[in-house]
Amino acid sequence: MAYRQGSGAGAEDTLQLLAFDDEFDPLAVDDSEIDQEWMDDENPYDTIDYPTMRNMPETVHHDPVYSPARQGSATEALQALIVRNPNRRPVLLNIIGLCENGCASSVISEKVDEWQRDNWSVYAPMTLCRMLERAGALVLEMPEVTDEHESVEEGVSYLEIRETVDPVWRSTPEALALREEYLAGKSFRAVVLGSDEARYAEVYRAVMEALAEAPRKLADIESLTDTMDITKSPRRFGQHFIDVLETCDCVIWGDGAWNLTDLGRAMLAELSDVKEA
Repeated sequence: MAYRQGSGAGAEDTLQLLAFDDEFDPLAVDDSEIDQEWMDDENPYDTIDYPTMRNMPETVHHDPVYSPARQGSATEALQALIVRNPNRRPVLLNIIGLCENGCASSVISEKVDEWQRDNWSVYAPMTLCRMLERAGALVLEMPEVTDEHESVEEGVSYLEIRETVDPVWRSTPEALALREEYLAGKSFRAVVLGSDEARYAEVYRAVMEALAEAPRKLADIESLTDTMDITKSPRRFGQHFIDVLETCDCVIWGDGAWNLTDLGRAMLAELSDVKEA
């Protein structure tokens, strides 16, 4: 059905509104058109149970964006994943560490919700695990979903379906090795010490020393960096230095302020060594 409205017969300007198809059902799902990549990487609510998507026909699966096949190795795929998702990197690395000896999905979900409390994400815990799995960083160990029983009296054996299934995720050696590199300050050395940012070493040191004393709000950081001549030309605001330090996992937002991480404290000591040298 179409509706037209004009100022009169023969009017040049018309308004045309097209009605929805009466047969359209916004809740209908066409299994033949499911986009695996979109469901896993873009679904903000992650309402699809993991085994459900895993057991879908191959015809509805799509190649992942980050995978050993696409990037060349598990290390390269994971590197690409965390570089393209800098705000999720601390959580992704934490998941890898948590799963070093295997970790149940329920535990991971609880931990991720806690880690993302002050840095909320549309990615649900199991979505992050799926992304890591496809990048070659995690492997999924599905437990048996049935228990076998035997009735001597009736002379029969049968399977009983378990009410709850809690899959276990385990980190791969490649993921653990890359995580160790980041925890050792790989990003900080490359970005702050090994690039044009090195000229601002004194600013980074001042910001990190202030955060080492106590958590600070951005306004406090801005007040500190604005007093330094090197930030005036070219102009650099406090937000810039916080952004870089966050990207390097040296600061984290929590309880309404910026906090220096354990890695940040270690890198602050390294900055002091550079100054003394």
